[in-house]
Amino acid sequence: MKHLLRVLGFSSICVCTSAAAQGPSAPPSEAPPTARLPPGTMTSSEHTDAWKIANALAAAPTAIAENATVRDWPLPNGRVLRQGTNGWTCLPDLPGRPQHDPMCLDETSLKWMTAVMSHQAPHADRVGLSYMLLGEARADPDDITATKPPPGKNWSYTGPHVMVVLPDSSRDALSGVNRDITKDEPYVTAVQAPSPLWIIPVARGGELLRVYRP
Repeated sequence: MKHLLRVLGFSSICVCTSAAAQGPSAPPSEAPPTARLPPGTMTSSEHTDAWKIANALAAAPTAIAENATVRDWPLPNGRVLRQGTNGWTCLPDLPGRPQHDPMCLDETSLKWMTAVMSHQAPHADRVGLSYMLLGEARADPDDITATKPPPGKNWSYTGPHVMVVLPDSSRDALSGVNRDITKDEPYVTAVQAPSPLWIIPVARGGELLRVYRP
């Protein structure tokens, strides 16, 4: 696990089960943008720009987040909250989810996410990488656009993870990868898309990451 974390861009971390992940400070008048949501509370867009920026930047390692653009939902026309310089884009919580779920995406992953959220085929032509280091709650493991679980189903919670988009031409490379979101193992989602999404957990569901400097 430690080797995998270093490969994915992490240096010194601990996996925590009760503390919030370390991230930029929240405005003092609002709840911390990385603290666990109280039971029954859903994510919301009713926050200040400063809160949204702090929340969005908590999705990725500092080396990526510190120079990333921050854009609000919805894609592709969400307002730019902060202009960046490194080609990465971070998004705050998607409203209506029972867990914080900000994300930071490279250019390929942003194009993929924009297309899929618009119910269009993404047609990726290269590898894309993105981070969700606060984890997420998924209404439907196979449909990232779903806003509520299917009848008789519950939300699926995943811990901090990295997401990989493969080119359309490499779709078959993921054909034998696990599709069970509950195993805390790498899995494939968005299986109906020409370019499915490969999810690589870096902690279990319910756990958060805290950066430390030895």
